[in-house]
Amino acid sequence: MAARGRQCISHREHGLKQTLPLLLLAAALVAATPAFGIKARDGDDRFDTSLLRVDEMNHLRDVVPDVEVVTADGPVGLHELIGGKPTILALVYYSCGHTCPATIRGLSKVAIDAPRAEYQVLVLSFDAADTPATMQGAASTLDELPENWVFGLLPEGVNEALTQSVGFNYFFSERDQTFVHPAVLVFLSPEGEVMRYLYGTEPRSEDVELALIESRNREPSLNEIVDMVRLTCFQFDASKSRYVLHPTIIFGGAGIGVLGLVGLAAFVSRKDSKGGP
Repeated sequence: MAARGRQCISHREHGLKQTLPLLLLAAALVAATPAFGIKARDGDDRFDTSLLRVDEMNHLRDVVPDVEVVTADGPVGLHELIGGKPTILALVYYSCGHTCPATIRGLSKVAIDAPRAEYQVLVLSFDAADTPATMQGAASTLDELPENWVFGLLPEGVNEALTQSVGFNYFFSERDQTFVHPAVLVFLSPEGEVMRYLYGTEPRSEDVELALIESRNREPSLNEIVDMVRLTCFQFDASKSRYVLHPTIIFGGAGIGVLGLVGLAAFVSRKDSKGGP
């Protein structure tokens, strides 16, 4: 499965049209082994990329397994890497030439108000063929490696256990020597629970911040009250993969505005009826 110069294709890109029998076969493969590198039939790499969409409702609040991750400092348990902090998990592969490095760069450019010491970022390769050298190459693309970022490798078997636990499916094209997989960030609670998914290679800063607040998964402390107020003003729109202003805030604000206009009109009318200022 090892290959060089592979390019990954985002889950948002439209796949080629395929016949009904192949669609049923692919769906059966996804249902049977969702985290394994799903291969197309020999000589036919057509695949419906919509099958790679994460089934979020079946994975939210699930706890990720404490798998062993190979880091630059040696093997470390995943829960130890999470370290009791809200965590952003990016599943990539390091020989990727497009979506994966774009995801890493996009995340590195996100401006987050929270101190780095309060959350973790884990960039882990699901490709068992990746090596410490390819991992180092991916990490070196950043101008500076933040202290709360960790790059790691998921060995054979371990990769399947983790990707399956978060519903991350991928497909390897023998013809193109490339992985097709979702471009998604998985937000984990300090206990390793799956809390939120954000899609795309260029996440909005406000979405990442709100997802981290939501991922704290505990009662706020006094200095976090403002963050929780922010969170209550927004709700997550899964269809857009972003947080949007809560409808009650919009309608409430509109109602206050209408009442204000009515009051102003009544005041002006009363002044006019008295015949002067």
